[in-house]
Amino acid sequence: MPVRIAGAGCCLMDILYPKADFSSAAFAWVRSRREGDGGLSPGRLVFAEDAELFTGRPFSDILPAIAGSVPPALNVGGPSVVALVHAAQMLEGEGIPVAFSGATGDDGIGRDLREKLARTPLDASRLRTLPGRTPSTFVLSDPLWDSGRGERCFVNDIGAAERFLPSDLGEGFFDADLVALGGTALVPGLHEGLPGVLALARSRGALTFVNTVFDFRAERRDPIGAWPLGGPAPIGGTLPVGGPSPGPRESYESCDLLVMDRDEALRLSGERDFASALRFFEGSGVGAFVVSRGGDPVVAWSGLGRFAPFPAREFPVSGRAARARSDPSSPRGDTTGCGDAFAGGILASLALQLKAGRAVEGSLDLAGALSWGIAAGAFTLSFLGGTYYESKPGEKREKVRSYRDDWLDQVGGA
Repeated sequence: MPVRIAGAGCCLMDILYPKADFSSAAFAWVRSRREGDGGLSPGRLVFAEDAELFTGRPFSDILPAIAGSVPPALNVGGPSVVALVHAAQMLEGEGIPVAFSGATGDDGIGRDLREKLARTPLDASRLRTLPGRTPSTFVLSDPLWDSGRGERCFVNDIGAAERFLPSDLGEGFFDADLVALGGTALVPGLHEGLPGVLALARSRGALTFVNTVFDFRAERRDPIGAWPLGGPAPIGGTLPVGGPSPGPRESYESCDLLVMDRDEALRLSGERDFASALRFFEGSGVGAFVVSRGGDPVVAWSGLGRFAPFPAREFPVSGRAARARSDPSSPRGDTTGCGDAFAGGILASLALQLKAGRAVEGSLDLAGALSWGIAAGAFTLSFLGGTYYESKPGEKREKVRSYRDDWLDQVGGA
């Protein structure tokens, strides 16, 4: 059966500095003193506007002192577009179009971002150009931090994404068979309208897929209480057609699959321990969920809904990738985009399952989709940034398939 994927959410330019030094005096000057003060911190993201308030200086003045001497690499980033690019690369030749809706600025970085996307099979014709700066994340990597394990910190400039609204999706967005919303917390207007967008997509019969990002705005508002998955209603605009405007709790009930990392799961649930967070999501109304945990096993659960049900269980990460990370002779990439590619691998597998006719309740194989997600995340560790540019169609699919085959051998073919 024909299948179409429509996605929306965070799309930005990752500006990657691979040789920052978090132990330097320059970094100590900009480093956070207390939670939420706007200072930089290894492993965390701050907004450029907050870093400027913290230091009293424009971020463009701060950056040269902390970025290191190696010129930056630029790559397409963002939890939505990176996942969708990966899905499009995995699905090329399968007759499953993948389209993205989002916003970029009218600056040089925006033109560069569009040129990079044109090198992929993703349909970016719905990427709007809005006045102002293109959303960007400055990724500062210190490969020697944490006893040589390495770490990154992130500074986000939300730019034109501030003005992208649910009404910008258009009527055709909801005609897709699989609707994927990614990293909407970095697209505030879309995030506020997330409950209504999901409800409308579900009412049209789409399989709904959400992959999250750390919600720093919600964290700033309330560092203790549970984050809402979206807001009460669209800001500054309505859905493109008349549709429901439920509250953020209803986002879970309209979501077939929710993909998070451990920190996001804890903060969305409002729980302090991981076991309690899992119980929260099992009772939230979501159809299924997946939680990645860095180098620790992935946890997944499926209840009654589109997926074949199974209790919460662990799936190991790629042993091949772990071995490569500890081998100095292996290609050196970074962890940027691994979680996004992980989500894209799951997404591509689900699209192929829908094409094969698994459209009835309880028929989708989440465990099988996870094998492709884990392989995608593992492969992403082998290059810098989250988006891989193929020299020919099918190149990435074969590389990821190799990682998946290794993983299946690792787990005994399960």
